[in-house]
Amino acid sequence: MRTFLLSCFILFFGITISAQETQLKEDVLEQMLKPRVTFDSSYISDAEVSSGGGSVAVAKNRIAVANKLGSISYTNWSFLWSNIEALPFGNGVENPIEQMHSVKISGNIPYFINEKWFWLTSLSLSSTFEKEMQDSYGAGIFSFASYKLSENHTIQMGAFANYHPTSSFGLPVMSYSYRARQHDGLQFVLGFPRTYVGYYVSYKTLLRFGMIYSQSLIKLSDTSTIEAAGYIEAKDTMSNLGISYTFDSKLTLETDILYSIKREFTLYNSGADEGESYTIAPSLGAALRLKYLF
Repeated sequence: MRTFLLSCFILFFGITISAQETQLKEDVLEQMLKPRVTFDSSYISDAEVSSGGGSVAVAKNRIAVANKLGSISYTNWSFLWSNIEALPFGNGVENPIEQMHSVKISGNIPYFINEKWFWLTSLSLSSTFEKEMQDSYGAGIFSFASYKLSENHTIQMGAFANYHPTSSFGLPVMSYSYRARQHDGLQFVLGFPRTYVGYYVSYKTLLRFGMIYSQSLIKLSDTSTIEAAGYIEAKDTMSNLGISYTFDSKLTLETDILYSIKREFTLYNSGADEGESYTIAPSLGAALRLKYLF
């Protein structure tokens, strides 16, 4: 009788634990699949191009739908030129570029090795172009390992690389983070390509400062006055100072003052031969971002 009761208890306990583990896995999967919609808009004020007298301001709008496993986004850039005749490229009469577009899709592969080690790989496909999408496609990979030194301290190491028929590159990823997932007091991430420092004034209000490096390769139109059917490789280092406010578990609003530390771009012809390089002087800007989690 005791053996029978013990067997029943073990069976019931095992079924209960199994059910709890199944529910936990389902809850985790549900959280990973929840979509988040992000809309952000920014404006960088008029700045001189390569000390030639001509200048440009840039407005950027982006919308993205993402969850923990992947994302899809569309980005639009609008260019506002001044003193076109003094620019070191173009025909001196028409706007060199009016708009650029980018469509990007990515997938994430998270892997928990153990309590201390975590590995994340992200693969992406994108098309960034002025008018025609042909020959504008590229692919990227971002992969890093994260090691938890303690409850508050973590280090990350890895690399990211972009492939494009015209120009490809790879760079290391290195960072140290402190309380990055906490919602009180100080937190920061120090490294490359991103550095970030934040302080929670309250559970809902975050003050933050950061710097980020980005690179993109853009297909010019077949009738471009800059380089017909060519490409522009743009490299940006941008800093931001702003505030983030979480209204509830679903909606977050972020506002920032921006400062373009360094902007440079290189031209390539249709045959992928590298041409002239230009710089855009530092300038101020502003950004607004809305996030909604379903």
